Amino acid sequence: MNLNKYQKPVTAVLCGAGTRGRDSYGNYALKHPDKLQFIAIAEPKADRRKLFQKEHNISENCTFRSWKELLSSKIGKIADVAFICTQDRMHFEPTIHAIELGYDILLEKPISPSIDECKELKRRVEQKGCFVQVSHVLRYTQFWQRIKQIVESGEIGKIIDYDHSENISFWHFGHSYVRGVYQSENNSSPIILAKTCHDLDLMVWILGKTPISVQSMGKLTFYQRKNAPKGSPEYCTDGCSVSESCPWYSPRLYLKGEPIIRSGLHSPKKIERTLTKLALEHPKRLHIIKPFRPEIESILNWDQWPTTMLTTDFSQEAKIHALTHSRYDKCIFKCDNNVLDHQIATFQFEDGITATLRLHGFSDLEGREIRIFGTKGVIRGWFRFNEQKIIVRDFRYSNEKCVFHKGIEFNGHGGGDEGLLDHLIKIIQDRKNHNKKQQILNKSNEVFNRSDIFTALESHFMAFAAEDARKTKKTVFLENYRS
Repeated sequence: MNLNKYQKPVTAVLCGAGTRGRDSYGNYALKHPDKLQFIAIAEPKADRRKLFQKEHNISENCTFRSWKELLSSKIGKIADVAFICTQDRMHFEPTIHAIELGYDILLEKPISPSIDECKELKRRVEQKGCFVQVSHVLRYTQFWQRIKQIVESGEIGKIIDYDHSENISFWHFGHSYVRGVYQSENNSSPIILAKTCHDLDLMVWILGKTPISVQSMGKLTFYQRKNAPKGSPEYCTDGCSVSESCPWYSPRLYLKGEPIIRSGLHSPKKIERTLTKLALEHPKRLHIIKPFRPEIESILNWDQWPTTMLTTDFSQEAKIHALTHSRYDKCIFKCDNNVLDHQIATFQFEDGITATLRLHGFSDLEGREIRIFGTKGVIRGWFRFNEQKIIVRDFRYSNEKCVFHKGIEFNGHGGGDEGLLDHLIKIIQDRKNHNKKQQILNKSNEVFNRSDIFTALESHFMAFAAEDARKTKKTVFLENYRS
């Protein structure tokens, strides 16, 4: 008998209806109303707030402009879990208020740009016995779980070196870290924390060892005013003379999604390559197959991220108006950003393992690459939007086998968003039926060792240490960050 069908959905309140709050978690609730139901929303932007309210049929008295109203003692606890999806530097306060009200919490990464706030949140969680899940979603993908299984099986022997590259595509980096809300460390976080705490979390999780020290270097080299083409305007739509050749020309990304669509040209599946070519060269022909491929509508009239950052009205006129009245139309070289555009960090782990994280904003294809070198063989993996693939080769016979292969993945983070929420819902439901505080404090229980605040903190300590190592040009030891 399937007892899950008799369970009531987990109820939730949302603070921040942006890309993660609405597009990822909100859409999951719409897709799985039997699992998750949002009953209240706090969002300062009226269009986003009203859209989320309408989509989830939320009453007017549960709709708020600020998280301070929603998480006030006057309102109290009205749901099972609070989703904290505010900007990086706005994570700490709403999370503290939610803890005090007795909520379990899903907290967007990073936990906080402040190490002191990270530690204080950990202390409050231990004190109150609530559950705080940090959105390190990549642990919940089939791809990364398969990597971990191979390492733990001993198939490639003892791990000696771990090499991980976070290849941020030129268009994604330009959107988020040059034009967008993460362009300044003063308003968000260092990029090694804001973007790659995911990757550092994977590193610790897969290796199953403790990092000891780190060295790091990096710089902002390219996305600067001094590299702007001669005579280029402040805004792309003000008549840029190099618009045809510039990869960052804003209308191509925000009105058409062209750089993202083009990644389909490199799909391992012929049908996906063919559809991509049609979308780029003969889009009208795709109308014929819309009944069979519903995602075609979103491609023909681009209504996906990152355009969702500009507007909730996806008519061509509305998109043009939103773009030309926003920061996202700025020339990519004239945004006065200060976030690094490339960085490398090398960690020394227990048992003599070396591990390197490389991040940069100059990739043709969005995604991560990994190489793990053991004493018996090697793992190579590619985790991209257009393709996921894992290859294992042994030393003795030089046999190569492909153990995982997928084409274009439309689900967020390669299916990780859905896996994370499935896991969260299971925990919340289990906690309703058992001793809550004892479950949280029993960290030997594997289900709580996936991505809760206790396990997530290690990746944050690694990021803080790596950034200090870069700035001081010294080897930094992590034990000083844990205490």
